[in-house]
Amino acid sequence: MSKPIGDRRTGRFLMQVLWPAFLMSIVAEGLFFSMIDPIELDIVGLHLASSREASYTVGFFVFWALFTASSGLTYLLGQGSGRPPDLLDDSDARDKHADKALIGR
Repeated sequence: MSKPIGDRRTGRFLMQVLWPAFLMSIVAEGLFFSMIDPIELDIVGLHLASSREASYTVGFFVFWALFTASSGLTYLLGQGSGRPPDLLDDSDARDKHADKALIGR
């Protein structure tokens, strides 16, 4: 019997990377195209699209790719490489710095 999709690594990737990127690309596209008319959008003298719908579609996928890269990087950095090293391995060093553990609490 297979595990539910939320318990698999692929499912977690889909939920934690692609879904937030999808939602933010909707917001970004709405904000971007509410200020800029896609018909008037020219980059380096090249007219990008002849219809507004094509510009909206291309813009959405560009924003989705950018936010997926951002969320994916955050996902990878959040995984970590395991437990951080214990710098105070010996008991003498741990006892010496035991009173400093309360600083900032």
